[in-house]
Amino acid sequence: MPLLTDEERLQFRVEPTPEVVQAARDTILQHELSIEAIEERIQGLLVQVRDLRYDQAKHRAAIERCSGILTLARRLPAELLIKIFMHCVEDGWTPAPLVVSHVCSAWRNAALSPKVWSHVYVRCDDANVLDRTQFWLKMASTADLHITFAASWRITQREINRLMALLTTRRAQWRSLRIETETTRHAESVLAQCRGVFPELRELSVKTSASTPDGSEVDGTSDLELLLEIFNAERAPRLATVSYVSVIIPAVPIFPVHIRHLDLRIQDSLNQRPLSTDAILSILEPLTELTTLTFSMPFIYIHPFVPEPDSTRVVSLPNLTSLTVYGPTDLNELLPHIHAPLLRRIHLRSLEDLGYRQQPVGPSLMRFLDLSSPPIELLDLHDIDFDPETFAACFTALPDLRELRLHESSISDSTIQLLNGPRGLCPRLRKLDLRWCGMLRGRTLVDLVQSRLAVDELAGAASDSIEEVGVINCAFVLEDDVLDLARMTVCRIVTRDGDDYCRSIGCCSNARYRTRLRLRHMDQLAGHHRDLRLVL
Repeated sequence: MPLLTDEERLQFRVEPTPEVVQAARDTILQHELSIEAIEERIQGLLVQVRDLRYDQAKHRAAIERCSGILTLARRLPAELLIKIFMHCVEDGWTPAPLVVSHVCSAWRNAALSPKVWSHVYVRCDDANVLDRTQFWLKMASTADLHITFAASWRITQREINRLMALLTTRRAQWRSLRIETETTRHAESVLAQCRGVFPELRELSVKTSASTPDGSEVDGTSDLELLLEIFNAERAPRLATVSYVSVIIPAVPIFPVHIRHLDLRIQDSLNQRPLSTDAILSILEPLTELTTLTFSMPFIYIHPFVPEPDSTRVVSLPNLTSLTVYGPTDLNELLPHIHAPLLRRIHLRSLEDLGYRQQPVGPSLMRFLDLSSPPIELLDLHDIDFDPETFAACFTALPDLRELRLHESSISDSTIQLLNGPRGLCPRLRKLDLRWCGMLRGRTLVDLVQSRLAVDELAGAASDSIEEVGVINCAFVLEDDVLDLARMTVCRIVTRDGDDYCRSIGCCSNARYRTRLRLRHMDQLAGHHRDLRLVL
């Protein structure tokens, strides 16, 4: 505690005089007045701070508005915004036109384009489906229409008729029609309402997930024969593509004969109707205009596959350029019964991993090649394997082959060596895609690429050089082999967008299908030259 001075001790020893008291009071009043003045100044400054904060907020809001004007989303041209909104709807986000119109004026103006409303999804189980469909058609105006009609088993015939009557008033604008029902009977009801001419219809898709409950499909009465009647060349002259997905294969021809692309998929089913070559050939026989054909048949079926008893029966598809067969191994016995002299791409995919036990596939393919002599440029074998003799015969029969894709194959070094240049088999071969080829050594690939660069002293280069090699989980393709290839070529990491079956089903992206090639080597590989691509 600080010590008092002599004067202070003297002052407090006696009672303060009135003058001293008054002086103290005057001093207190002066300090109180000073405090009030300071408080007034503080309040004035706080008001100024609030005013400054308000002004600051206005400037920040102005900056945000100006920044919004400068953002890419606001600066995108209306045509590009319309295209983006259309892709959103195509990908299944059906309320996209409504949602994006609430973002800003530019987006709202773009969303008002009739093209954004051109995909009309009619889900019969939705509330107010009729009003919603009317609104969508109104917004679509005169734009091309892509119709999706989905009906569950609960929907009545009256509801189907009412909705289809509304849709068919715009049938001249239809570009594509997709019908998704739970029974073939409901699909027939929808088709029966498709009256008149469809001058712009290009694509038709029908998907039924269950057969009729009374079993009438066995005798063919529920095979949707209306497809052939309603969408014939006179009523749908531009129809080119048909996709048909069901649990039962049609027993009679049901597809319009003028179509050029057919995707026929039969899902797993325990239906009583057998899966037979005769049924497939009967369906294909009238379709002479086909250029692409895809079969996908079930593995689970109550009856075994029924082969064609007449080995001489052949269906001619003179314009076919691409064929995909996916199903049980026996399904490939269909090949010798098809004559396709212009075929350039063939994809054979099996549901069974049987290795060399898939004996019917090799002979069937060879008989097909002998019959048609097609200029095959791409051969894709997915979970289908040949013995060395069949591989050799196949390569001999494919002088125009440019791309070879093998998945889960036991192809040997000696078989690959048949392709070595400058005068090896398949002289036009430029691309290899090898996945899970457990017996193939990387050194064999190095020798193949190197040999294809060699020049025949007498006749010059007789074989094309290898442009692209894909290697995924081939155990004996080592890192040193990759580096050796890189010394001759440029190594790149690429994927086949839209044309990679493994990627579409995800089979090479899980733990089983991890690649042996390591990203840490890419810096080493990138410094070399020429043209090899390593697909990871």
